[in-house]
Amino acid sequence: MLCSRFIEKSDLGLLACAEEARKGEYSRKMKKSAFLKAYFEFERGMRNALVGLRAKAVKMDAAQWTKPGNISPEALRAAQAVQAAADPLQAELTLEHERWKTVERLTAFSFFEMDSVLAYKMKLLIATRCVSFDKDRGMEGLKKVYQEIVDAAAEAASSALETGVAT
Repeated sequence: MLCSRFIEKSDLGLLACAEEARKGEYSRKMKKSAFLKAYFEFERGMRNALVGLRAKAVKMDAAQWTKPGNISPEALRAAQAVQAAADPLQAELTLEHERWKTVERLTAFSFFEMDSVLAYKMKLLIATRCVSFDKDRGMEGLKKVYQEIVDAAAEAASSALETGVAT
Protein backbone atom coordinates (compact mmCIF):
# COMPACT_ATOMS: atom_id res chain seq x y z
CA MET A 1 0.00 0.00 0.00
CA LEU A 2 1.46 3.29 -1.12
CA CYS A 3 0.44 5.32 1.93
CA SER A 4 1.53 2.71 4.48
CA ARG A 5 4.83 4.45 5.14
CA PHE A 6 2.96 7.53 6.36
CA ILE A 7 0.48 5.73 8.62
CA GLU A 8 1.22 4.19 11.97
CA LYS A 9 1.17 0.41 11.88
CA SER A 10 -1.54 0.32 14.53
CA ASP A 11 -3.78 2.40 12.23
CA LEU A 12 -3.20 0.34 9.07
CA GLY A 13 -5.70 -2.27 10.24
CA LEU A 14 -8.36 0.42 10.30
CA LEU A 15 -8.18 0.73 6.51
CA ALA A 16 -9.46 -2.84 6.16
CA CYS A 17 -12.21 -2.01 8.64
CA ALA A 18 -13.57 0.58 6.22
CA GLU A 19 -14.60 -2.21 3.86
CA GLU A 20 -16.17 -4.16 6.73
CA ALA A 21 -18.12 -1.11 7.91
CA ARG A 22 -19.36 -0.56 4.36
CA LYS A 23 -20.74 -4.11 4.32
CA GLY A 24 -22.47 -3.58 7.65
CA GLU A 25 -20.07 -5.97 9.37
CA TYR A 26 -18.61 -5.11 12.76
CA SER A 27 -14.97 -5.41 13.80
CA ARG A 28 -13.62 -4.64 17.27
CA LYS A 29 -10.89 -2.55 15.62
CA MET A 30 -13.58 -0.02 14.69
CA LYS A 31 -13.59 1.19 18.30
CA LYS A 32 -10.39 3.10 17.47
CA SER A 33 -12.21 5.30 14.95
CA ALA A 34 -15.21 7.47 15.78
CA PHE A 35 -15.89 7.72 12.04
CA LEU A 36 -15.93 3.95 11.44
CA LYS A 37 -18.12 3.32 14.47
CA ALA A 38 -20.63 5.97 13.38
CA TYR A 39 -20.56 4.84 9.74
CA PHE A 40 -21.08 1.20 10.75
CA GLU A 41 -24.08 2.20 12.86
CA PHE A 42 -25.54 4.14 9.92
CA GLU A 43 -24.91 1.30 7.46
CA ARG A 44 -26.37 -1.37 9.74
CA GLY A 45 -29.36 0.85 10.52
CA MET A 46 -29.98 1.63 6.85
CA ARG A 47 -29.78 -2.04 5.93
CA ASN A 48 -32.19 -2.97 8.72
CA ALA A 49 -34.56 -0.19 7.65
CA LEU A 50 -34.44 -1.43 4.04
CA VAL A 51 -35.18 -4.97 5.22
CA GLY A 52 -38.16 -3.65 7.17
CA LEU A 53 -39.50 -1.58 4.27
CA ARG A 54 -39.09 -4.38 1.75
CA ALA A 55 -40.58 -7.01 4.07
CA LYS A 56 -43.56 -4.76 4.78
CA ALA A 57 -44.10 -4.28 1.03
CA VAL A 58 -44.53 -8.04 0.57
CA LYS A 59 -46.29 -8.57 3.93
CA MET A 60 -43.49 -10.61 5.50
CA ASP A 61 -41.83 -10.49 8.90
CA ALA A 62 -38.42 -8.80 8.74
CA ALA A 63 -37.13 -10.28 12.01
CA GLN A 64 -35.21 -13.16 10.44
CA TRP A 65 -33.16 -10.79 8.25
CA THR A 66 -32.69 -7.95 10.73
CA LYS A 67 -29.35 -7.68 12.54
CA PRO A 68 -28.81 -6.16 15.98
CA GLY A 69 -28.60 -2.38 15.99
CA ASN A 70 -30.63 0.80 16.05
CA ILE A 71 -32.15 2.60 13.08
CA SER A 72 -31.27 6.28 13.27
CA PRO A 73 -33.51 8.91 11.64
CA GLU A 74 -30.78 9.43 9.00
CA ALA A 75 -30.64 5.70 8.23
CA LEU A 76 -34.43 5.51 7.95
CA ARG A 77 -34.56 8.53 5.61
CA ALA A 78 -31.83 6.99 3.46
CA ALA A 79 -33.68 3.66 3.28
CA GLN A 80 -36.91 5.43 2.35
CA ALA A 81 -35.12 7.30 -0.44
CA VAL A 82 -33.71 4.03 -1.79
CA GLN A 83 -37.10 2.31 -1.53
CA ALA A 84 -38.74 5.16 -3.46
CA ALA A 85 -36.36 4.84 -6.43
CA ALA A 86 -38.02 4.24 -9.78
CA ASP A 87 -35.85 1.31 -10.88
CA PRO A 88 -33.04 -0.94 -9.57
CA LEU A 89 -30.26 1.18 -11.05
CA GLN A 90 -31.69 4.35 -9.55
CA ALA A 91 -32.03 2.54 -6.21
CA GLU A 92 -28.34 1.58 -6.28
CA LEU A 93 -27.30 5.10 -7.23
CA THR A 94 -29.48 6.52 -4.45
CA LEU A 95 -27.96 4.06 -2.00
CA GLU A 96 -24.44 5.16 -2.89
CA HIS A 97 -25.47 8.83 -2.78
CA GLU A 98 -26.85 8.36 0.74
CA ARG A 99 -23.64 6.65 1.78
CA TRP A 100 -21.56 9.50 0.33
CA LYS A 101 -23.67 12.10 2.17
CA THR A 102 -23.16 10.19 5.40
CA VAL A 103 -19.39 10.10 4.95
CA GLU A 104 -19.46 13.86 4.33
CA ARG A 105 -21.63 14.47 7.40
CA LEU A 106 -19.50 12.29 9.68
CA THR A 107 -16.20 13.87 8.66
CA ALA A 108 -17.23 17.50 8.22
CA PHE A 109 -14.58 18.69 10.68
CA SER A 110 -11.97 15.91 10.39
CA PHE A 111 -9.23 17.37 8.25
CA PHE A 112 -5.92 16.04 9.52
CA GLU A 113 -6.93 12.89 11.34
CA MET A 114 -6.97 9.21 10.52
CA ASP A 115 -10.74 9.50 10.13
CA SER A 116 -10.24 11.73 7.09
CA VAL A 117 -8.08 9.01 5.49
CA LEU A 118 -10.75 6.42 6.30
CA ALA A 119 -13.43 8.67 4.84
CA TYR A 120 -11.38 9.06 1.67
CA LYS A 121 -11.12 5.27 1.39
CA MET A 122 -14.87 4.96 1.90
CA LYS A 123 -15.46 7.50 -0.87
CA LEU A 124 -13.14 5.51 -3.15
CA LEU A 125 -15.16 2.36 -2.43
CA ILE A 126 -18.39 4.20 -3.24
CA ALA A 127 -17.01 5.74 -6.43
CA THR A 128 -15.55 2.42 -7.59
CA ARG A 129 -18.91 0.73 -7.14
CA CYS A 130 -20.77 3.47 -9.03
CA VAL A 131 -18.35 3.29 -11.94
CA SER A 132 -18.90 -0.48 -12.14
CA PHE A 133 -22.62 -0.12 -12.86
CA ASP A 134 -23.47 -1.24 -16.38
CA LYS A 135 -27.06 -1.10 -17.61
CA ASP A 136 -26.67 -4.01 -20.06
CA ARG A 137 -24.99 -6.25 -17.47
CA GLY A 138 -27.67 -5.31 -14.97
CA MET A 139 -30.48 -6.22 -17.36
CA GLU A 140 -28.72 -9.48 -18.19
CA GLY A 141 -28.50 -10.31 -14.48
CA LEU A 142 -32.14 -9.37 -13.92
CA LYS A 143 -33.27 -11.61 -16.78
CA LYS A 144 -31.22 -14.49 -15.37
CA VAL A 145 -32.71 -14.14 -11.89
CA TYR A 146 -36.20 -13.78 -13.35
CA GLN A 147 -35.74 -16.93 -15.44
CA GLU A 148 -34.50 -18.84 -12.40
CA ILE A 149 -37.67 -17.82 -10.52
CA VAL A 150 -39.90 -18.85 -13.44
CA ASP A 151 -38.10 -22.19 -13.78
CA ALA A 152 -38.35 -22.89 -10.04
CA ALA A 153 -42.08 -22.07 -10.05
CA ALA A 154 -42.67 -24.31 -13.07
CA GLU A 155 -40.74 -27.15 -11.42
CA ALA A 156 -42.71 -26.76 -8.19
CA ALA A 157 -46.00 -26.76 -10.08
CA SER A 158 -44.99 -29.84 -12.09
CA SER A 159 -43.91 -31.66 -8.94
CA ALA A 160 -47.17 -30.81 -7.22
CA LEU A 161 -49.16 -32.17 -10.16
CA GLU A 162 -47.10 -35.35 -10.32
CA THR A 163 -47.50 -36.11 -6.63
CA GLY A 164 -51.19 -35.29 -6.63
CA VAL A 165 -50.78 -32.42 -4.19
CA ALA A 166 -52.37 -30.06 -6.73
CA THR A 167 -55.28 -31.23 -8.82
